[in-house]
Amino acid sequence: MASGRSSRRSILIVAGVAVVMAAGGFLAARLVISPEDAASRTAAPAAGPITVAVESKKLDADIVTRGDIGFSGSVQVKLESGGTTNGASIVTGRVPEVGSVVESGTVLLEVTGRPVLALSGDLPTYRSLAAGSTGPDVEQLEATLAGLGFDPGPQDKAYDAATGTAVAALYQKLGYPAPQPAAEVTAALTAAQAGADAADQGVVDAQKALDAAQAGPAQSERLTLQSAIDAAQAGYDTARRTASAPDQAAVDRFSKVLDTASAQFTALTEALAVASEPAVVADLSAQLEVARQTVAGAQTALDKASQGGPPDASAVAAAKAQLDIAKAQRDEALTVDTTTQQAALTTAQASAAEAQTQLGAARAAATTPLPAQEVVWLAGMPRRVDEVLVARGSTVDGAVLSVSGADLAVRASVSAEEATLINVGLTAQLAIPGGAVITAVVTEVGAAAAPADKPQDGANAGTGGGGSGGTAASGSTVVLQPQNVTNEQAQALRGANVKVTIPVASTSGAVLVVPVAGLFSDAGGTPRVEVLAGDGTTRFQPVKIGLSTGGEVEVSPLDAGGAALQPSEASLTAGSLVVVGR
Repeated sequence: MASGRSSRRSILIVAGVAVVMAAGGFLAARLVISPEDAASRTAAPAAGPITVAVESKKLDADIVTRGDIGFSGSVQVKLESGGTTNGASIVTGRVPEVGSVVESGTVLLEVTGRPVLALSGDLPTYRSLAAGSTGPDVEQLEATLAGLGFDPGPQDKAYDAATGTAVAALYQKLGYPAPQPAAEVTAALTAAQAGADAADQGVVDAQKALDAAQAGPAQSERLTLQSAIDAAQAGYDTARRTASAPDQAAVDRFSKVLDTASAQFTALTEALAVASEPAVVADLSAQLEVARQTVAGAQTALDKASQGGPPDASAVAAAKAQLDIAKAQRDEALTVDTTTQQAALTTAQASAAEAQTQLGAARAAATTPLPAQEVVWLAGMPRRVDEVLVARGSTVDGAVLSVSGADLAVRASVSAEEATLINVGLTAQLAIPGGAVITAVVTEVGAAAAPADKPQDGANAGTGGGGSGGTAASGSTVVLQPQNVTNEQAQALRGANVKVTIPVASTSGAVLVVPVAGLFSDAGGTPRVEVLAGDGTTRFQPVKIGLSTGGEVEVSPLDAGGAALQPSEASLTAGSLVVVGR
């Protein structure tokens, strides 16, 4: 047993030694190099293509530049001359603080006890505005008043009563008395009002006279006239009923005949009374009957003569005339002729209308004005106060404030080609001092402008230009507005130069990406890449080019006819090796 184990151990040892010796011989053979082998190994390798693997990833195109942060549109504010009677304008209150925001329709400053209004507009103040003023500055005022909620009437470039009323309402809202028109305008209004009042009273008086004339006589006069008519009527009736006076001669004659006949009748009666003889009695009786009839006839004639004749025609005519006169007087009194009174009223009304026209013109001329020294026009409201150049009690001489846009603005320069890729509304990233990153929105893309925060010197200056500060003023300027920045951050960032990264394009997802150096074109100008196969050969693959940025470009494989192919080992896929050089 011991012998067997020893034999196997020997075999193993021998085998191990043999292995070691074989390995040693191999190593020795590898380490021993002939001069020919040494020359061959030190010679330059055969030339081959330089390749890069195709990647599959999302591709983003960014424009990176630097920009200066400031408040946009810094301007110095000057006031129009005017104020106290000696010409000096003294600041009396409402001095703003640095950093405060000036809104349109607010008081910017108080000078000589009067407000200086801050209004939004591009056109600076160059004159006072009052009734009768026309022009673009009036149109600007009307538009601003309407925007503030005050109705100026039609926006027709004409300063009228509606415009003045709106200005007065603005002053009232701000707690100040509205400006007053010139003394001569007020005096003209007073005179026009007095004239209108007098003319109106003239109309009232003329109307009263006409009403009185149309009413006719008073009741007492009417009764008197009717009484006269009644009396005349009674006289006329009496005259018509009253007979004329008897004929006295006929009365006397018939009286004598009656007396004679009566005496004879008496005598015959006496004679008959004493007669006895029948013949005498008969004769006397016959005579007595004749005498009796004579007396009766005479009495009848006398009675008739004593009664008088028909009514006196002249008396009746006179009574009739008196009645006619009384009626005519009544009719004349009741018949009203108001021609004179109506003409007087018409004249008075015309005078009143003319007086009202003059009063209307005087009122229009006396509407609330807007003095030039009480308004400052600033474009791009609201504005931020950067510097206060006056204090309470100061005499206004030159600029009183320096103001800028209320929001931060970043101005950066880009090339003209890059500017074509940037649109308003794009979101960018700002790398600010301290390592933080904040977002900003592109608000303007245009030609290069002056640096931000450089005040534009001038009275009632509008929005000043901005620029890129430390950036080159060439190509195009991009203006961005930082988002969600506090006032403390705004103060700290003002004047800082920051890195600006603006994403201008990106793929919707992962795409095939190759280095720009891997693109070639065929004789027809079709883009292609040279793909290295596993056997060391290469082939050209037509591709469609997409987004290109940072030295990389998006590609999609095409067939020989230009139709799209699915990425694959046979066409082009992630990991494929493309030649970028040799």
